[in-house]
Amino acid sequence: MAATQLAATPVALRKPTPATLRPRRKVQIAPGMHVTLKPDFAGEVLPVTRLGRVAQALVEQTVVSTISVAAVTSYVYALTQAAAPQVTFTDLPPGMNNSQLAPLQAAYDQFLTQFAVFQGQAATWINTQQGSGTPSIFSQLVSIPTTLSTINATVSSNFTLLNSLTPGSPTYNQLLTQQENLIGAEKPAITALVAAVQTLGTNLDSGSSQLIASTQTGVLAQMLAAYAADIATLTNDINNCNNQISADNAKIVGEGVGAATSITVGLVGLANIWNPIGWFLLIGGAIGAYFAIAEIEVLKGQIAQLKGQINTDIAFQTTDEQAAMTMSAFCTQLQGFAAMNTAAQQELATLEALYSTLADDITLALTDLSSGDLSDAQNEWNTILQASAVLSGLTAYIWPSFAELSSPSSFAAIGNDVYYIATSGEMYHYTGSSGSWTDMGVTALSCAGQGTTLVAIDGAPLDGSVTTSNPTASTYFVKSYDLSAHSWTTISTFPAAAIAVGNGGVVYAINQTVSDRMVYQYSGSGSVWNALPQLPGPDAAQQIAVAGGVLFALSTNGQLVYQYNPSSSSWTQVFAQTCASITANGNQLGILGTNGYAYLYNPTISQPPVNYGAGVTQIAQLSTGNEYRTAADLSLWYGDFSVNPPAYTSVANNVTGVYASDTNLVYYADNLGNLFLIPSPGTVLPIPAIPS
Repeated sequence: MAATQLAATPVALRKPTPATLRPRRKVQIAPGMHVTLKPDFAGEVLPVTRLGRVAQALVEQTVVSTISVAAVTSYVYALTQAAAPQVTFTDLPPGMNNSQLAPLQAAYDQFLTQFAVFQGQAATWINTQQGSGTPSIFSQLVSIPTTLSTINATVSSNFTLLNSLTPGSPTYNQLLTQQENLIGAEKPAITALVAAVQTLGTNLDSGSSQLIASTQTGVLAQMLAAYAADIATLTNDINNCNNQISADNAKIVGEGVGAATSITVGLVGLANIWNPIGWFLLIGGAIGAYFAIAEIEVLKGQIAQLKGQINTDIAFQTTDEQAAMTMSAFCTQLQGFAAMNTAAQQELATLEALYSTLADDITLALTDLSSGDLSDAQNEWNTILQASAVLSGLTAYIWPSFAELSSPSSFAAIGNDVYYIATSGEMYHYTGSSGSWTDMGVTALSCAGQGTTLVAIDGAPLDGSVTTSNPTASTYFVKSYDLSAHSWTTISTFPAAAIAVGNGGVVYAINQTVSDRMVYQYSGSGSVWNALPQLPGPDAAQQIAVAGGVLFALSTNGQLVYQYNPSSSSWTQVFAQTCASITANGNQLGILGTNGYAYLYNPTISQPPVNYGAGVTQIAQLSTGNEYRTAADLSLWYGDFSVNPPAYTSVANNVTGVYASDTNLVYYADNLGNLFLIPSPGTVLPIPAIPS
């Protein structure tokens, strides 16, 4: 369900003074990583009535609790996907003798056994175990915003009746009692979630403690000590990455709930850091709105050098050093789980306590009103709760790890048509001629298109929220859509990490298999694909795009842009700047540097990429060479590069996603999930709500 725009209210919410500004809330989203949910001090407003303050506290705590639990769930999910390396020791670290070889092997094998047990415990957090009678944390995530929505519906409907009744009359009091009972009926959902988090959290905390302890004594400790210097370097680089992420909250927390709630939070999400061994991941939170915010991609670019350094640190020379470094990396990330889990429990307990007193707080707020003030209190309540409607657009599932999908997109624009993957995983089609969305009857994890070619990566969210009659498990295979016959055909037998469509409908995909990670070109028949050479480094592609008939790839480790030369079957680096993302249209390749600069590159002419300005967070590239782009403050701008100097025009605010079709129609989404069409510069048209 799309979030609701704020309704106009006659109540002037109060501008805060420095004395009334509340402290910023910090939420732990990963071990060692926090985000700050902060008021927008320039535009924050506070409710005047007691009822408004009750609403504000309720919304704030719901947001914090949702983020906190989802972040823990994201982290646990990544642990279930980790694959510890199987090592057979044939040599020994310095300072150890041959008599310790067998004990070392036995100790490492025991570590792997403990790790497998820990993963089994973690799996119960993600998947409901058959016959257990206990739903997973994953499946209960949606209960937090749903409870708020249900309570709001109850209270809001009662306002109309209360307005017509005499305060203190038997009928008035009876209605308040009914409201109290209805609110009380919603509390068990949160109580059940609190209990589940406590139980599973205790089990995981115990398992993680055993794993960490096993590396601190005996021969495993001796092995780690032998490589202490290398491990210290790796640990330092991990911490540097954590600090970089933690320090850049503005690129993690976006606008969303609105000033009326005193905090701004739209979405949280950090890229997992992939590396060749497929085990060590730095995990971030995983709440998303309708579109992935561009700042996350910028953040990925900002830590590119640290990523590269980490991958250098784990370029192992011996099997025992490999085991030592991977154990250390895993334990470094694991050590913060207990604090993270405890923080989530505390936020849920606070929310549960709010629900325990909510009915009394509302009653007190209503009886505290002077005659005729009920409508003002009602308006404040509605303003704040309507602002929180964006929570309904937050995904209550975790998108597959970036170790699997390196560059997912839920949006493909082809000519006058839009293809969109909803938070449920279901795919919808919108055309301007009909003015409505059509359910395509399939689920997908990512999509791309151009001309008459639409492709998608097969799959569905993990929490069972798919509402198709026969949802199937994710294969991650590439499937192609026939726009005339309205039918899908699976065209790959390998799981894809990213897809792209080039001139003439040529399809490209990155194989997500860790041992492969190469780019493939579809032959155009059956399920036959041709592997292209490995990127230099060696490195792996995380994004691909086609401009001027030329294939480009953005590398994972080096964060560099390469173009493929079919004549020499080789990749050539485009330029030295590290980059956060690439997007193509016609002959134009739009490049976003990790420095926040936008670059334009035309492979059909012999010129290097041209710098077209700083402070950019996302690009929608037009085939004309002009661009629509977002800035860090979520403002949208149109850049006309046909004039010198370039002319920039402000288009909209609170924009979280912008996309261009192959015919230069531009679409953007705002922070409330509303979608708009820009058919030409200066014209903005709303289109119907995106299906949830």
